[in-house]
Amino acid sequence: MQDTWLSSVMLLVHTALADRGLDADGIAASAGIDPALLRDPNTRIPILPAAQFWEAAVRAVDGDPCFGLDVAERLNPTTLHAVGFAWLASASLREAGRRLVRYFRIVSSVDEVEIRAEAGRTWLVFNTEDGFTLPRSYDARMASLVRLCRAIAGPDFKPAAVRLRHPRNAAAERMRTLYGVEPEFGASEYAIAIDDEELDRPLPSGNAELALSAENIASEYLARHAKDDILARARRALIELLPSGGVSRGVIAQKLLLSERTLQRRLADQGFTFASLLESLRQELAYDYLRTGTHSINEIAYLLGFAEIASFTRAFRRWSGVAPSTWRDAQFGGVAA
Repeated sequence: MQDTWLSSVMLLVHTALADRGLDADGIAASAGIDPALLRDPNTRIPILPAAQFWEAAVRAVDGDPCFGLDVAERLNPTTLHAVGFAWLASASLREAGRRLVRYFRIVSSVDEVEIRAEAGRTWLVFNTEDGFTLPRSYDARMASLVRLCRAIAGPDFKPAAVRLRHPRNAAAERMRTLYGVEPEFGASEYAIAIDDEELDRPLPSGNAELALSAENIASEYLARHAKDDILARARRALIELLPSGGVSRGVIAQKLLLSERTLQRRLADQGFTFASLLESLRQELAYDYLRTGTHSINEIAYLLGFAEIASFTRAFRRWSGVAPSTWRDAQFGGVAA
């Protein structure tokens, strides 16, 4: 995938400019972006004009430090394509965060979200490639993440802590009100911490079947658009072939038109082996299938490519410490796992 941003995300910048009575179309055009493309949710904006658009927007608002917050106020979860739908259907903030990390390349191919655990809390950290570090754009990301959390956890949600790399500025009071906590300015990273108790609280809006459907769309999107993303392509191929059973490194390499050695090397560049990718994908899908409540244990074992239910049960006990039926019962109010 060429380094790009999802057009619907860049449309938020356009809308924030237009709402201030500014010539948003002209500002976009000055950055080399056809304004009509911003209204096509399936279009991607190359990173250079996207960065130039942000820079032109900040100049147009005279450097107003609140501009990034204004952009975030216009975010709807569905702005983020299938990622947003998967977020909305997640059973907990932790599950939502993992999906955001997994599919954030749909939103931006130059950013990534990292999950880092600390004592009693978990940090969601924004990382980016050098050359696209406008503070206003990061304020938009940070505030957008809080809005996403409130969309499923409720309006009273507030992070445990907020870290901002840029110095304190005139937007500090508005940020404190928005986040509900005093941000740490001049920090080493852009990050938001959430208490583990809040992160694991079951959400009434969770819908495992819809979340799984949205993940499938996200996986297909990445495999289609991110031709250089071997992890996304391998995941998609595994999802398609798992029910057939007998999935092997050789089979996946052949489907991706690669040698086994090349596949293994490129997966290693992403921190995976073929075996670890297969294991992690089966684990993710097992939890999703069990949460839907629409498949029997036998059916799930088949969908995950296990030759027999006993093999699936052993694997699931290794992942969770309990049998799959026990774990599923706990999700639906049965005996606690």
